[in-house]
Amino acid sequence: MSLSQLQEWLVSDAGIKDKLDALRIWSAGLSFGASTLELDETQPTHDWQKLLFAASILAESNERSCQEYALMIAQSAVCYSDEPIIKDAGGLILSRLSNYRTIELAKTKELIVDQLSERVGVIEQLLWTKRRLNSEIPINSHHSLSGNRFQVNLWEELANADWLSATAPTAAGKTFIILNWLLTQFSNSKCHSCVFVAPTRALVSEIEKQLNDLKFDHDLEELKVTSLPLKELAESETPFISVFTQERLHIFLNASKSPHKYDIAIIDEAQKVSDERRGVILQDALERVVRANPDCRVVFLSPHSQNPEDLLQDAPSAANRAVVPSTSSTVIQNLLVAEQVPRQTTQWTLSLSDGQGNLEKLGGFSLLDRPTTIRKKMAFIALALGKNSSGTLIYVNRADDAERIAALIYEGLDSSEFSEVVDSELAELSESCKKIIHPKYQLVPIVKRGVAFHYGNMPSIVREEIERLFTSGKIRYLVSTSTLIEGVNLACKTIIVRGPKKGIGKEMSPQDFWNLAGRAGRWGADFNGNIVCVDVSKTDVWPSGLPQKTAYPIKRETDSVVQEYNELFSYLELRMEMKTADLDPKLEHVAAYLMSWQYREGSLKDAPPIKKIDLESANKIEQLIKPMLDGITVLPEIIDANPGISIVALQRLLNYFREYLGEPEELLPLLPEDDDSVDQFVFIFDVINVTLAPVFAPDTRVLPCALTTWDWMRGKTLGQMILARIKREKNKKNYASDNEIPYPKLIRHTMASVEEIARFYAPKYLGAYLSVLRQFFHEKECDSLFPSDLSYDLFLEFGVSTKTLLSLIGLGLSRTSALELGDFYGRSDMSENEVLLRLNAREWELHDLPPLVKREINKLIETKINEGKLPRG
Repeated sequence: MSLSQLQEWLVSDAGIKDKLDALRIWSAGLSFGASTLELDETQPTHDWQKLLFAASILAESNERSCQEYALMIAQSAVCYSDEPIIKDAGGLILSRLSNYRTIELAKTKELIVDQLSERVGVIEQLLWTKRRLNSEIPINSHHSLSGNRFQVNLWEELANADWLSATAPTAAGKTFIILNWLLTQFSNSKCHSCVFVAPTRALVSEIEKQLNDLKFDHDLEELKVTSLPLKELAESETPFISVFTQERLHIFLNASKSPHKYDIAIIDEAQKVSDERRGVILQDALERVVRANPDCRVVFLSPHSQNPEDLLQDAPSAANRAVVPSTSSTVIQNLLVAEQVPRQTTQWTLSLSDGQGNLEKLGGFSLLDRPTTIRKKMAFIALALGKNSSGTLIYVNRADDAERIAALIYEGLDSSEFSEVVDSELAELSESCKKIIHPKYQLVPIVKRGVAFHYGNMPSIVREEIERLFTSGKIRYLVSTSTLIEGVNLACKTIIVRGPKKGIGKEMSPQDFWNLAGRAGRWGADFNGNIVCVDVSKTDVWPSGLPQKTAYPIKRETDSVVQEYNELFSYLELRMEMKTADLDPKLEHVAAYLMSWQYREGSLKDAPPIKKIDLESANKIEQLIKPMLDGITVLPEIIDANPGISIVALQRLLNYFREYLGEPEELLPLLPEDDDSVDQFVFIFDVINVTLAPVFAPDTRVLPCALTTWDWMRGKTLGQMILARIKREKNKKNYASDNEIPYPKLIRHTMASVEEIARFYAPKYLGAYLSVLRQFFHEKECDSLFPSDLSYDLFLEFGVSTKTLLSLIGLGLSRTSALELGDFYGRSDMSENEVLLRLNAREWELHDLPPLVKREINKLIETKINEGKLPRG
């Protein structure tokens, strides 16, 4: 019998699968901590010698299921056996799996006595050393990393690949290895500039912080890492890494006369090329990078995907390609089902699923009180299962659910458990929320008991502090929305979920579910991760039952639309005469992409999505687009600079300007501090609605959108915008008392408006408006009247409109901190070096700043001292 046959036999019904499953059930029940579950009194006995021998065989397999069994045996031995020799044997199995982070965790928790490798025989010591050497990833002469099998394989493939696609679950450590590899490229002078593209601002901020922390291990103290898409960056001789969303990447590429030539491009969460709107923008951004430098090395990162090789289809023919899928298991994840005991609403059972529809009961637990609402049910289950541990995360579908369930958990925690003296860091977060957002923000009281909520529209300085305190264990319960499947790398011990949706009313795909589930189990911090699914037997809650573990199918949005070509044919036939109110956002973005390609190249034959359809259909699409390009006078660089906005729309805007009867200057936006600025925004938004897209429609919505944009760009703090929104609400309606004012709703809606209007639609469409208007001014021979520094896309992306504030953000401060400081600075044109010297003078310590702002400034100063940009002492 071959080794692979033996491994296959071991995990089969004919082998020891029954013993493996019994161990899995036993260890899953114990993973919640003592007394959390009412377990059966009769606990099974385990033949550790046989199980550990099996684990040593399974650990040599490249099959994920075999590795998971080996890991489960090893961790169970380490965590739950009473015999030191069994614990040591489990540690040796972990070394065979190259899982040294879990060994270190076991040592930290005193489950394994230190010096494990010295307590075994000579042969095993030699094998241990060999395994350790094989898992070492050299960074430089004085630093190396211990990687798992996937990480070592990825590192080796990166040595020669020009285009690489790596796919792995959340806990595999792919981003950590990629960031370290990237920094070695700079330390070895193999790269001058790199762009790391992340789908959300939250993930951009996280990656930027990681790079700034890791660069010291690579002796790259002076390496510039920034998320600010400034033109000066491209013109600098200094090496840099830019961390951008796809929208920021376009802003950066648009800033110079010719797009910057990057040496390396890394695309994180690459499966998002399938997103309806932003997937096209992402694809367009990458194509612009590669057009500027065909020799650019490209790395794609995605969670567990079916076809990661498809991302490499557009690589140059001479490029070396590599696909690196993960088969490494780093943390055991238990898929669990929580169901009510019939006729006893406070009594519940927890069962382990084998992923094939079979459930094995682990034990029971009791709720705090009757779960008379769904929100109470989720809160009480979280309280019951998280009472003996930290790291309990509750997934909800909406921000208001997050706030209300967090408040219920806060109420359910016995106040006698908490001393009158609140933890200082939790108190600082509470006080900062009061000052930065609003005194009636629901996070203000509840965070003092280690409870919080998390959603995408929160200010970054608050959201990141919540993530830090949850990771440290000071926040024990966190209620979160879908920000966790949009790229935020926030891990937990236990996830509790009921009928998950992605967005309002849209059932979550199995792939997104398992991407979310991948957050359960923090490698290096937990031995197990638990995914608790509530009310699975209710078909209205889980229409498709428990999601099966399936991989993401990677398919670009352009491919999906083009392959449904009959719908696209009909759309293109009507597009020339179509009013903006009739535009289909899904089809418009792809149509704009195809028009731009055909206009630039003269033909669609080499467009990536067109290559995948038959020649007759491809020719028909080209013929439908051809008449639209006749008479186009919009400059090619404007078309490239505005992905998702079609040539037809841009030309319609230019024609509007040409037919305008007033003076050209009347078409310009005004500086945000101008008293008439908001009225001018109303006028411009009306023009955008009728020429480009109805993004600020209907008419009743134009003024609120203009006010939000105006306030955001002129540097109003979120707290000030919320107060203004509440004041407008009070003026509109009669409230008998202050208690009737829906503060939580108004606060959430203000945050949402900022994200949707001021930070997405306004910069995108104002950027297009200004680029076409600049061309019109040139045609009218009045270029001198067009302001040279009118960077509204940049102003709106960051919510500031002065060089001083941009300099503060460029140094690494959040917008919140920049605005708090900006109130005390008289000049609006200070450089990064000038504001850094002001910060180092520490005059800000005299001001009444929120605690989080002071901490952020102190951390920045410390970083700049370590970088050698400020003196010590």
